[in-house]
Amino acid sequence: MYLKKITIVINYINLISCIYLAAASICYPSTQQVGYYFFSISYLFEIFLDRKWKNFRIDKVKIYYLALLLFFLLIFIYHPFESSSKYFNRLVEMRLALLGFAVVGFLGVNRLYKLAYIGNAFVGSSLIAILFLIFKAVGIKEFITNPERADLINGMRILYINSHLVFNVYLNISLAFCYYYILEFKNLGNGKWKILFYIFSAILFFYFLVISEGRIGITTSICLLIFIIGTNLWKVRKLYFVIFMLLAPIVVGILLSNHKRMTPAEIKYDPHYFIWHAATEVAKNQPLMGYGASRAQEVFDVSMNKFAPKEYIIAWGVNSMLNCQNQFLQTYMEFGIIGLVLLVYLILTPFILAESKRRSLTISLIFIIVAQFNTEIVLTVQGFAMIFGFIVLTINVIKDENVDLKHKLDA
Repeated sequence: MYLKKITIVINYINLISCIYLAAASICYPSTQQVGYYFFSISYLFEIFLDRKWKNFRIDKVKIYYLALLLFFLLIFIYHPFESSSKYFNRLVEMRLALLGFAVVGFLGVNRLYKLAYIGNAFVGSSLIAILFLIFKAVGIKEFITNPERADLINGMRILYINSHLVFNVYLNISLAFCYYYILEFKNLGNGKWKILFYIFSAILFFYFLVISEGRIGITTSICLLIFIIGTNLWKVRKLYFVIFMLLAPIVVGILLSNHKRMTPAEIKYDPHYFIWHAATEVAKNQPLMGYGASRAQEVFDVSMNKFAPKEYIIAWGVNSMLNCQNQFLQTYMEFGIIGLVLLVYLILTPFILAESKRRSLTISLIFIIVAQFNTEIVLTVQGFAMIFGFIVLTINVIKDENVDLKHKLDA
């Protein structure tokens, strides 16, 4: 009996720490540390208390997480063949979240977990972050009256929360969850007040993405909205869908053309061009096998010194590690065609594994991640890897309904 009660306590600690990690993923990694400790320790106990090996069988979900584990282990498999270890320890540390989610996805979570807990952690944390920026960091009066409110918000966000890259991905994921709960409210049993909450949150998230300094974040949010409206119009009447798709590019063009980050000068002098050029020069010399993670970074440093303007290198800092800001190119440099094939598998398989009622949510979430692949390395940076882990966990492992563990054990 005591062991059952201890099991319940450990299960709740694990669930709460997971919810905290999901909510804290919008912030800088230092905010997440306490969640790591509680989740890791409680999960270690759970393995034995829940006897996770009982009724064990290999299925498609477990194969997926074995592939995720393999993607993480590639850095170790290649390491003995690399001529240098300069970046090895640092790169391993940045990818540890992949190892954690590979283990959790493979062994499974306890019966208290529910999709709504993780989805609402994202939505709630995004809402709290935005309200903090408006009312505390900037001030509601300044936010309403100052025409430079976007710059004020972005400055405070960098200071208190996170970079625009992580922040925008997190908001877009929260936006996808809002759309899911709004459109599936009948099936999920959400009441009127919950729907109003999600509608309010979605409007606020979309507005903050539109005034953001991140181009991919803005474009992704607009494409996400078009996808949601378009698919639902298709279900109602095909003619409405056709009209909407004809008008959508015009509206999108107006929205994007008026944004300061979308001006011809901003696009022309975008540093991504010479960064990607430098990465392509590295990758094409070892297309089949790649260099290995640490060696690829060293060769990329040399290539960057060749292609990047000197002022950019100086501004970035000689002690900073600049990645190629593209997940496909980064994987290609490190692990060649082998790594790319594994990466594509990790992207496409969730569509197959997802339940049919979550199909639109799955498409939205994977689209957000793949869009970010184009301007950032998502799977191999700590903050992004954590967010990616939560996405595949919610798609593949966590169900819509939880089990009342205490009631079940008492019975």
